[in-house]
Amino acid sequence: MSAAHPAWTTPAALPSFLRPLARHAAVGDAVLGRALQEAPRDWTPRRSAVLVLIAGQEVEDAQILLEERSHTMRSQPAQFALPGGRAEPEDADDAATALREAREETGLDPADVHVLGAFAPILMPFRDATVSPVLAWAPRPPALGPTDPAEVESLLWAPLAGARSLTDPAIHRIGVLDGRATGVAFDLPGDAFVWGFTAMILDAVLGGLELPGMPVAAADAPRVEVPAVRRRPGPGARR
Repeated sequence: MSAAHPAWTTPAALPSFLRPLARHAAVGDAVLGRALQEAPRDWTPRRSAVLVLIAGQEVEDAQILLEERSHTMRSQPAQFALPGGRAEPEDADDAATALREAREETGLDPADVHVLGAFAPILMPFRDATVSPVLAWAPRPPALGPTDPAEVESLLWAPLAGARSLTDPAIHRIGVLDGRATGVAFDLPGDAFVWGFTAMILDAVLGGLELPGMPVAAADAPRVEVPAVRRRPGPGARR
């Protein structure tokens, strides 16, 4: 656990359902239980960050921003992901990286959101990188859209609660790739199958809300093969 960032304050208007999660983010807790301290001492990975943007004033109308990656991307084409990417030298911190990438990909104005904190970096040795999930909140979903079709195909505001939402057990799955379980997945409406790294972050974030009666994806959820359109390999990593 790290000290709270001096710029990360909890706005007075922050909904009560988000406050437990914001407390974890403000001090850099490990959202997936895997922190940078576990990395080999001689390993210097690339830093990257993703934006976990939750919009809404009540849990019943709250939504999380996801983006469908371009179907022509060289890495993970057509998969659903959180806005984000690699850190640049001019980025002051992980929050700056996540906000810059979100602006480049969706047109997000950083002034429209409150940054609540950044969870501990997650190791991704297979990509020689770490990823820091940055938590942010907006009272209502900002007007956004894909800014570069070469990177983003479409945007999706995934609801937190209600039928066919991220917390509806009816859409929870265990993803399977060529017979091997990949972990939690969400079979959202509109052919929006979310799996892999993004689904793991979403599952952890939902659990961090600590709301009674709000289930996270269960280990006994149906096992389903990841749809072909969401699993196409790319010829090489792009970011």
